[in-house]
Amino acid sequence: MPQRKLLRAYVDPDLCVGSAMCVSSTPEAFRMGPDGHAIYVADTADETSLLDAAELCPVSAIQLIYEE
Repeated sequence: MPQRKLLRAYVDPDLCVGSAMCVSSTPEAFRMGPDGHAIYVADTADETSLLDAAELCPVSAIQLIYEE
């Protein structure tokens, strides 16, 4: 089975509550935006770290986007 290529992460601003768990766990990939919601800022990031950040999100606002 071929591996899917991770392209990026997406933080849904309508779901994000600004807990900053993703920023705490993966600061190289996430920052808090001026509106108090997390944003994905990395050009590339470790898939395992992004999966951990997504699992830590208390409202499941982080989605990983893979190449089709």
